[in-house]
Amino acid sequence: MSDVNIAVNGSSGRITLARPKALHALTTAMCQIMTEALEAWWHDDKVARILLTAEESRAFCAGGDIREALALAQNANPQNANQAGDYFACEYGMHMLIAAHPKPLITIADGLVMGGGAGLLFHAQHALITENIDFTMPEAGIGLFPDVGASLFLRRARGHLGLYVALTGTRIGVGDVVASGLLPDYIASADVPNLVAELENLDAEADCEAVIAPYRRDDAGAGTLMAHIDWIDEILSLPSLEAVRDKALESTHELAPALAEALTKRCPLSLKVAHRLLTGAVPDGYISALMLDYALAWRMMNYGDFAEGVRAAVVDKDQNPIWTHKSLEEVGDADIDSLFAETNRPSFAYSSLLRKGH
Repeated sequence: MSDVNIAVNGSSGRITLARPKALHALTTAMCQIMTEALEAWWHDDKVARILLTAEESRAFCAGGDIREALALAQNANPQNANQAGDYFACEYGMHMLIAAHPKPLITIADGLVMGGGAGLLFHAQHALITENIDFTMPEAGIGLFPDVGASLFLRRARGHLGLYVALTGTRIGVGDVVASGLLPDYIASADVPNLVAELENLDAEADCEAVIAPYRRDDAGAGTLMAHIDWIDEILSLPSLEAVRDKALESTHELAPALAEALTKRCPLSLKVAHRLLTGAVPDGYISALMLDYALAWRMMNYGDFAEGVRAAVVDKDQNPIWTHKSLEEVGDADIDSLFAETNRPSFAYSSLLRKGH
């Protein structure tokens, strides 16, 4: 059995993540298989739409397989992005195809969504979640940054909620996802089998949104973080993360301790990168966003924080990473400017279907 299953049912292409014991975490091989299917269906007249789901488990996708990503990144060369070992090129290239695909692409996320799983969800034309959504971007806790185009989709959230999630790794449910505007509504988990069956039985020329619409629900509730959005917006509008941390340390607000702890214990370089990514210039599209992510990922490898974060979180599991920078103050503006510099950026050759302007 493959970790991802590919099928064509009627006029619908079907991609099913099938690695439940690993919470459907994405390996390079899985990304390659999905990329090949997406490219094959691009001009296949027999495929009218694409469904992306996961086998039943408590997760839709827990992101990239960080053990594999670390091993491949340590041995690959960003100047030769065509090699099989370039995990980031493989994953980001797949997300580009999802974002650009000419066929309606419907992702149904029923459960945990982290990191790379968010790319599978938010880049889809029809991004559907259930009441079981458990969403976060945890990368700043392992020495990376909110990638896979988060510089675009996290900005959909009202105010600074997306930035708060990126900095703290807070997990949010359906109420916050919908109330913040990350997504407009949800569908009931119990309805997923019927919806999938209807979509797979559609005629090639049928409108899939007409089928989805009756399943959409708008009763998700107010959410937990959104109840504090005014405080989140006020504190994250301060001019620097150092100022945010200091204000949180003084604040009596119920969210203040978690924010202060995140800005004290999580990777300082990652926090500064996340802040620039979500408050700086907005990329002009998904290709620009993912190419920026690629350059940032490779440049951050030079600091060693990702290796240390993975060691502390999943190898030794001591939860005590020793970051390159000991505090936010040690990360200067010049460090962040260098990471974001447009000159000599590592890049990769994404799908020829995109380069041809489709």
